[in-house]
Amino acid sequence: MLCRSCQKESDTASRVCPYCGQYMGTESALPEYDNLELADQVDERRFGVGAHTTVAAAQKPRRKRRKRRSRLTKPETYQGKMVNWVKVAVISLVFVFVLLFAGFIWLKVTPEGQLVSARMGRDTSADAYWTLGTELLDQGYISRSIEAYKKAEELEPERPDLDEKLMLLAEAYEAANQPDMAEAVYKRIYEELAPEKPEAYRLAINILLEQNRLFEAVSLMQTAYIKTKDEGFYNQRSQLVPQPPTASLPAGRHVFAKKLELYSAQDYEIRYTTGDGELPETGILYEGPITVDEGTFTFRAVCISNDLVSDEMTVRYTITLPSPLAPKTNMESKTYDRPIRVSLRIVDEEDKDVTLYYTIDGTKPDTNSPRYTGEPILISGGRTFLRAIAVNKYGKRSNEMVVEYKVNQRFKTFFRAEGDQFADFTLNKTTMEQFVSKFGQPDSQETIEDDAVTGTVTKALYPWGEARFYQGEEGNLIYYVDTNSSSMKAPRNSGVGMQMSDVTAKFRDMGQVPNDHGDRGIYYDLVEGSARFTVASDDPNTGTLEYIYAGSPDNSTTILQYRIEGGMVQSVLMRYVNRRLSMVQ
Repeated sequence: MLCRSCQKESDTASRVCPYCGQYMGTESALPEYDNLELADQVDERRFGVGAHTTVAAAQKPRRKRRKRRSRLTKPETYQGKMVNWVKVAVISLVFVFVLLFAGFIWLKVTPEGQLVSARMGRDTSADAYWTLGTELLDQGYISRSIEAYKKAEELEPERPDLDEKLMLLAEAYEAANQPDMAEAVYKRIYEELAPEKPEAYRLAINILLEQNRLFEAVSLMQTAYIKTKDEGFYNQRSQLVPQPPTASLPAGRHVFAKKLELYSAQDYEIRYTTGDGELPETGILYEGPITVDEGTFTFRAVCISNDLVSDEMTVRYTITLPSPLAPKTNMESKTYDRPIRVSLRIVDEEDKDVTLYYTIDGTKPDTNSPRYTGEPILISGGRTFLRAIAVNKYGKRSNEMVVEYKVNQRFKTFFRAEGDQFADFTLNKTTMEQFVSKFGQPDSQETIEDDAVTGTVTKALYPWGEARFYQGEEGNLIYYVDTNSSSMKAPRNSGVGMQMSDVTAKFRDMGQVPNDHGDRGIYYDLVEGSARFTVASDDPNTGTLEYIYAGSPDNSTTILQYRIEGGMVQSVLMRYVNRRLSMVQ
């Protein structure tokens, strides 16, 4: 068959030209004409219209033709081109690629897509995993929910709202019956991430209460109240812990010693302290009234019920004890021609619980001084200061009374190193050779150290005692002697075997009587030195009678001691110290 399009011969059975792809039918399609006049001319030629048309018909005006096909043109049968499958395949691949790319963008960018990626277990955003965890938790897949939450935290561990997200993880742990893990998460939230937010405290407290860990729960309530200022924690804690103790004595200032009692409204154990220690660990168990003496005291106390400890009760007291008035004398301060006797009296006659103490040896009175018994005090020759104090039953001392008296009578001088020496030698002047020539060779001697002097010290032992020598500019000089020999005459012709009263009569004595223990001050002078008798035992006639001279120009000190037993001198010691010793007060 001949193709009308390409005019090529083909198989008569073919309907489509194998060369141009056009349909080969038995009827030829008439061409279309857009120009209507041209179409009319074609019609005239085909159907003889024109030459045989009448004049009248020709003279009829032409009506406006509408665009149309010729009525002789028959509809075309299917003449489409053959499908290009390569092109179709390429277009399909492009379309699939676009769909895949769009899907990739959707998975990566949109929250819905990221959630899908998270469901598939692929790496995506932390928000997607937090959302997935909540979705799984709602569906009851608790273990998978915890894994999703942990994965989300791992992907973004520093996010600003991490504390809120971790609350979801803690909730999942609680749903999984893992309260310890939930508590650890809550603790991390309120200690590190959001200590000012109350929710984590509250949920952690619930866990502690469920486990009957009351002490930890109330402690956390206290911390939560301090950190968050949420009154709910304070009220919750108040319902669990014991009420704090109360004190019988109001805080503040009080006169006289007081008895303090502590009470527990619920009859719980009370522990208290006046120091800075932790309660109840360092507290003292309260067992009865406490005497509060003079001073300032701060009592802190708590009530204890099993492991629960109440809030602290703190109360501060300042106790002031009354002080007595200073005593008075019956003799005015002036110069007298003969010894006088002076009496002391209490100013407040109504205060019967007052004791008077006094001195006339020059020292400051205290409770170790002679106690005034009502016997008048003898003031002998020279210048004397009567000093006295009053002490009440609380131990409070009055101001000191000082009255000066002068009596125009002769009196003995103080002990002085310049004139008061042993009869056969002089400290710091007699050499070892001179001493040996007088008292013979010692039984033994040795070199020792002595901080009383400088240089080398030789210690010589004799049957009667000991002598010591130090290296001076003029040789080895004696500075120390201790003897029990009655033949060695001590200063002012005193010595071993004498009565103590005979010795004291040779030196200045202000006439002060012994105190309650038997000690007696003899004199005290800031320039010259001091003297006193100190009892060594319960026997007032056994002790040490000591004279100290501190008035040397070289600021040295000389000490003269008599060891007394039964009222008699048993040995005499005299020694030199190359510095001024502290004076007795």
